[in-house]
Amino acid sequence: MSGLDQIAEEKIRKAMEAGEFDRLAGKGKPLKLDENPYEAEGCGSAFRLLKNNGFTLPWIEEGMEIERKRLLAHRLLRSAHRGTAGEELDTAYELFARRIELLNREILQYNLRVPAMVFQRGTLDLDKERAAALGENPDARSAESQLQD
Repeated sequence: MSGLDQIAEEKIRKAMEAGEFDRLAGKGKPLKLDENPYEAEGCGSAFRLLKNNGFTLPWIEEGMEIERKRLLAHRLLRSAHRGTAGEELDTAYELFARRIELLNREILQYNLRVPAMVFQRGTLDLDKERAAALGENPDARSAESQLQD
C-alpha cells in the first residue's frame, strides 16, 4: 500500500471506531442505484423510460452483440474441435481466427461510438480466445458460463 492509501485507511479506521459512520443519512435503508453517473444532465427521465420499456442505448446493444458473437465463435470452435481432425480442424481454426479478426474490427468501431473511454473494450487476443474456447483457460471459461446464464 502506498503512503496515501495507508493514511486514508487509518482515517477510515479511526472514523469507524469513533462511530462516525453510524450517523450517516440513510443508514439502514436500501441504496438508490437508479442514478447513472454517466448520463447527461436532464436525460434521466429519458433513460428511465428506455430502461422500463426494455430498451437500451444503441452502443450498449452493440457491445452485447459483440459479446454474443464472441461466445458463438467459442461454441463453434468447441464443436468443431470435438468432432473433427486434420484438415477440417485446421479449417475450423482458420474460421475462428477470421471471426476474431472481424470482432476486433467491430470492437474498434464500437470504441469510436461509446460516450466515454471507460466503456471501451479491448481487442481480442486470438491465442487467449482459442484457449478460452477450448477450455484451456479456466478463468475465461467460468466468465463465459456466467454470461450464458
